[in-house]
Amino acid sequence: MRTVAIVPAAGRGQRMGADKALLDLGGTTAIERVVATCRGAGIDDVIVVRRGDAAALPAALGVTVVTVAGDGEMADSLRAGYLALPSDAARVLVFPVDHALVEADTVLALGALLHRAGVGIALPLFRGRPGHPVLLTRQAFAEIERPGAVLRDVVRADRTRVQAVATANPWVHADLDRPEDLRAAVCALHGEPWSTVAQMFRHRSHRSYRPDPVPHAQLERLVDAARHASTSSYIQAYAVVVVTDAAIKHDCARLCGGQQHIVEAPVFAAVCADLHKLAAACGRHGTEVQAQSLELFLQATVDAALLGQNLQLAVEAEGLGACMIGAARNQPIELAARLGLPPHAYVVFGMTLGVPADDPVPRGRLPLAGVLHWDRYDARVEPVLDGADEVMRAWARRANAEQGGYGGRPVDEHKGWTERMARAWGADSAYAKARRTLRDELRRLGFGLE
Repeated sequence: MRTVAIVPAAGRGQRMGADKALLDLGGTTAIERVVATCRGAGIDDVIVVRRGDAAALPAALGVTVVTVAGDGEMADSLRAGYLALPSDAARVLVFPVDHALVEADTVLALGALLHRAGVGIALPLFRGRPGHPVLLTRQAFAEIERPGAVLRDVVRADRTRVQAVATANPWVHADLDRPEDLRAAVCALHGEPWSTVAQMFRHRSHRSYRPDPVPHAQLERLVDAARHASTSSYIQAYAVVVVTDAAIKHDCARLCGGQQHIVEAPVFAAVCADLHKLAAACGRHGTEVQAQSLELFLQATVDAALLGQNLQLAVEAEGLGACMIGAARNQPIELAARLGLPPHAYVVFGMTLGVPADDPVPRGRLPLAGVLHWDRYDARVEPVLDGADEVMRAWARRANAEQGGYGGRPVDEHKGWTERMARAWGADSAYAKARRTLRDELRRLGFGLE
């Protein structure tokens, strides 16, 4: 039973700002992906409908091109495709180029449905919502020839002949319509096969990296995604300085406690609270930014933290590893100078990122009861502390057994979380002593903290 795919690709892409068929999806154009998906599902005959003045498609696609008037609707493209169907085509797959991220498994599932008696139209569902591509018998598709008919009318004309198959692919419903859709599509193509929540549970800090460089285009994409974090009052008081220069990374490592993985990682990202742009905006309108405000300092710091967490999650979603570097606050003035930060900006924390060379044992977290409270804070903390100690000891035992310890040294299996926290942040805290001058240094960087 011969199946022919019709790919409407005649739109001008005005909202996208580009010809959708020729959009670059990770090194492959959208039309090439659609054609490859059709062939992967056993459909060798593809008719692509284009405007007469459209740019040429990539060479060697092996498709039939049909042209229509430049401002026609999708229904016009489908009617043109129908007139070009081979006489022996028994089934028609309508596969708009907007849905280029649909995979062959969806097309194959539609084909299986159309084998059932009485089924004339098969379509995919994502979370109960219908999408594309749509597979029709030739008889059903012929109804597109009726005056004024659109594909939706054909599908709804007789619901008894329509069958749907559920899919986990959101791109059967989401299409490539605007630039943000293209960014999301490229991210999806590079992403790991985990949901966002599953990715959060898989988090681990990586402190060893392969030398593989991270492409600039990928870094741009990751920061572009991260900056869509929530921002207080829309001030967007953050900046990211991405360091790939070996000499600058070496200096950053020295200023961040000599951590070797900063030198080793292909990328060190300095996540900054940045009021410089806000100061310039105020100056443009004849006033001065209230940089002495403790509230504004907190807003900028929280903004940077939200962006940084987004960035780390985006990094991990694309199969890379990362580690946040709080030691960036050890010598904030020197680090700001090395990175050329303007007044009213400081590095809240750094982040190493790259292809991980380690596979650390996950440390787990406090018992959920120590974090999640219902209606009122539950101050009964002893069971939580006991649980936290056991989580830490269990991690130590596993790290010793599986990896010979942590950072090349055995881990004390008797110390729990509470003992470690008391040593780190009690009366003799080295962390607190190292940053005793932080407030004065932040003031020198332009934050009043009043």
